[in-house]
Amino acid sequence: MIGDTIAAVSTPAGEGGIGIVRVSGEDALEIVDAVFRASDRKPLREAATHTIRHGFILDDDRPVDEVLVTVMRAPRTYTREDVVEVNCHGGVLATQLVLERILRAGARIADRGEFTRRAFVNGRLSLDEAKSVADVVRARSADGLEAAVRQLAGRFSEEIAVLRARIAELRARIELGIDFPEDDTANPVTAKDLEALIEATRRLCERGARGRVLREGLTVAIVGRPNVGKSTLLNALLAERRAIVTSLPGTTRDTVEDEAVFGGIPVRLIDTAGLRETRDAIEAEGVARAEAAIARSDLVLLLLDRSGPLTEEDRLLLARPWDRPVILVWTKADLPRRASEEAPGPWLATCTVSALEGTGIDVLREEAVGRLYAGEIPQRGTALLLERWEMDQLRRVEDALARANHVIASKGTADMVADELRQAHVEAGHLLGMDVDDEVLDEIFSRFCVGK
Repeated sequence: MIGDTIAAVSTPAGEGGIGIVRVSGEDALEIVDAVFRASDRKPLREAATHTIRHGFILDDDRPVDEVLVTVMRAPRTYTREDVVEVNCHGGVLATQLVLERILRAGARIADRGEFTRRAFVNGRLSLDEAKSVADVVRARSADGLEAAVRQLAGRFSEEIAVLRARIAELRARIELGIDFPEDDTANPVTAKDLEALIEATRRLCERGARGRVLREGLTVAIVGRPNVGKSTLLNALLAERRAIVTSLPGTTRDTVEDEAVFGGIPVRLIDTAGLRETRDAIEAEGVARAEAAIARSDLVLLLLDRSGPLTEEDRLLLARPWDRPVILVWTKADLPRRASEEAPGPWLATCTVSALEGTGIDVLREEAVGRLYAGEIPQRGTALLLERWEMDQLRRVEDALARANHVIASKGTADMVADELRQAHVEAGHLLGMDVDDEVLDEIFSRFCVGK
C-alpha cells in the first residue's frame, strides 16, 4: 500500500445536489475525523465499514457544511485502502471548503487518476480494467459504453492471460526437449502451433483497431463546390438546424462542426466552405480551412448537385487525387435531375439524397460507417478499447512469435525458438501490468480526472 493519504473532489465542478470529496490512504479516517463532528458525537474512527454518518465539517468550531460521511475500510474499497467519502452540498464553494479543511488536516491533493492508479498498484484492478474506468467515464455512444463496461470486467485481461498461458505451454514443451533430448515422449513445437498463436494475436489487434472507432469516433468532411447543399446535408444528418442555409453561394466561410452517432459510432461532421478558386480573402481563408478539415478527416462526402449540369469546379473535384476514402453524394433529389453525366471513380459508395425531404439520409449514415470499414465496424461484444501502447505490445508479441516461426522454417536451433517464445511471453506479460514502465502508467492515468 502507498503511504500517504490523498483527497480530491470526485464530482464535476458546478452547482448540483451533491458534491463528493474522496479521501484514500491509511490515515483517511483520522484526517476526516479531525474536521468532522458526527451528530451522535461518536468518533469516525470507531465506525463500522460501509456505514454512513451524519454531521458537520468544521473550521475550528464553525460549521462549514452539513454532510453525510461514508466509511469504507480496507481492503473492501476501490483502492484497497481505507476510503472516506464526504457527501456535501453540490455548490462549488461548499465542496472546495470541505476539501481545503481535509487538506489542512493532513491529506494531499490527488494527482490525475491517482485513486485508480492505487487500485491497480494494490491489486484491486488489472491494468486493462484500470484504464477502462476512463473509457466508461468518457464513452460517447451506447456501444462505446458497453465495450468499456465489458473491458472493465476484465475481458481483455482474460484473453491475454489465455494467450500467455498458451505461449508458456509451448515454451515448456521446447525447453523440455532441450533439457532432456533423450526423452522420446517430448512433443516438439511445430509451425502450426505458432501460426495458431500468431492468428490469435492478429485477431486481437484487429479488434483493437475496430475499438478505436468506438472510442475516438470518425471524422467526416462534407465537401463540394459552393451552393451544392453541404450545409443543408449537415443539418439533415444532425436532425437540427446547425448551419446557415441560403440560396447564395459562398455562405459558409468557416468550418462548422458538430457530432452525431451513426450506428453506435460517434461521428464528427465538418461542414466546409465551397472548394473553388477565389480572390476574396475571407472566402480563400474558408477554402484553406476546408482543406485542413479534409486532411484530418477519416472520410470525405463529396457532394454533386443532380439538379444541374456538372460545372468545371465539379469536374476538378472529381479528378482530384483524393488521399482519403470518398463517398460520392448526389444532392437535391427532390428536384428534377439535370446532371446528364455519370461520375465514375474510386468511390467507396454512391448515394442520392434529398436533405430537405430527408430521403436517402439513413442510407448515407449506414454507408458512411459500414463501407469505410468494409463491414468491420465492431459488432456487439467484439470491440476492444486498446491504447496505442497496447496495440504496440500486441504487435511485439506477434513479431516474436513470427520470428520463432521463421526459426523453425529455416531449421534453426531449439534454443533460438525458445528465446523468441520467452520474449513473446514477456511482452504479453506487459499487457497484464507486469513490469510496465512508469512512463506508460503516467500516460494512462493522465487521461483521468483528478477525483478518479
